[in-house]
Formats: sequence, C-alpha cells, structure tokens
Amino acid sequence: MNWQIAVWIYKKELKLFFGTYMGPLVLGGTAFLNALFIMILNFNGRANYEEATIVTFISFMTTILIAMIIISMGSIVEERNKGTLELLFTSPITDADIVLGKFLFGVTICGIITVFINGLFPILLYSYWQAPLYIVASGTIGVFLLGTFTYSIGLFGSSIAKNQMISLLISVLIILTLWVVGYFSHLFQATTRKVLFHLHIFSHYINFSKGVLPLTGIMFFVTGSLLFLYLTVKVLESRRWRG
Repeated sequence: MNWQIAVWIYKKELKLFFGTYMGPLVLGGTAFLNALFIMILNFNGRANYEEATIVTFISFMTTILIAMIIISMGSIVEERNKGTLELLFTSPITDADIVLGKFLFGVTICGIITVFINGLFPILLYSYWQAPLYIVASGTIGVFLLGTFTYSIGLFGSSIAKNQMISLLISVLIILTLWVVGYFSHLFQATTRKVLFHLHIFSHYINFSKGVLPLTGIMFFVTGSLLFLYLTVKVLESRRWRG
C-alpha cells in the first residue's frame, strides 16, 4: 500500500466533489433535511432533553444514511463507466490504494457533515434543552461512526454494480437487511437470536444518543467498515484479473 497514491486519489475525489454540483447538493440538502426533521419532530411538545436528544440524533441518523449512500453510489462504478478505472488498473496503483483513497474522502465528508452541518443542532440541544455535553458528544460520535460504516457499504455496492442505480439498490438492501434482522431476532433460538440482534444497526446506534459510548457499538461499526472495505478490495482484484 502506497500512502502517497492513496492521498492523491483522496485529493482527486475532494476536487471532483467540491468542483461539481454534488458538494452543494449533498451538504445543503443535509442541512435542509436536518432542519426540517428537527422542526417537525423535536420542538413539538418534547418534555425534556432526553426525548429531544434522541429525536435529534434519529434525525441525524436518517440524513447521514441518505448523504453517505448518495456520495458513495457512484464512487467506483462511475470510474468504470468513464474508463478511468482501467487506467488506474494499468498504473502502479494497488486496489487497496484506490479503496483507501476513496474511503478517506468519505470519512472527510462524513466529518464535515457531522461537525459543521449537524453541529448547530447539538448546540441548540445544549442551550435550549440543557442537554448534558456528554450526551451531545456521544451522539455526535455515533453519527460519525454510522456515516463511515454506511459509506463503506456504498463503496462495496459501487464496486459490484454496473450503474449508479444498481449500486444504490445494493447499498440500500444491505442496510435494510442489517436494519430489520434485529426486529425478527425473537423468532429464532437463543444463539441465532443473539447473532441477529448483534447485526441490528439501530440497536447499536441508539445507545450513542443516550450518552453511552458502547464498546460493542464502536466495534460493530469499525469492524463492519473494515469488512466492507476488504470485500471492496477483493471485488476490484477479481475485476483486475478478469480484465
């Protein structure tokens, strides 16, 4: 793995993102949806900061999922459709370099959304609802981890799809599968139920909005991201060998 090449790919992705309509669309759209959801759901008879905090970070959960799926759905598939992926394959660039550079870009955008786009609303939680700072901080960390996890799923979907719509569909199906398995875990025996519930995204995420930094939740999002990045590298390697 060559860090210089990964950083070059990372900078190329940033330039493309902020040099086209995609940057203002994603960042502006995320800010608009956050404001819309919070005005509708949050300041509507909420009695205390616990309710307000949970609703706020559920709103963030929705917008970060949408934003990171949109950003990632064309990340690799568009490279292939434009012919630039073949150029990367014929260059002294490894598949891990490509995936790492693109993932660093996703982490950066996720950080921008988490800190600068979402950041206004935790301030409101602290000033208006008197929510403790540790709850605001843990919820923000949860949003960031969920965003990077979602982006890694999107990268994987983009690596195996033939166009952006199929990439979007694959990513959504993976996330929905990980979303609903927990709700049906009670239908299975103890061991299977425990495994399925552990794969439930929402059960891991919601703890962050309650002021907790659960080790299992952190490990779930981190290891899940690494798993999908590994799968993405393997898909690119198979495409390289198939020509």
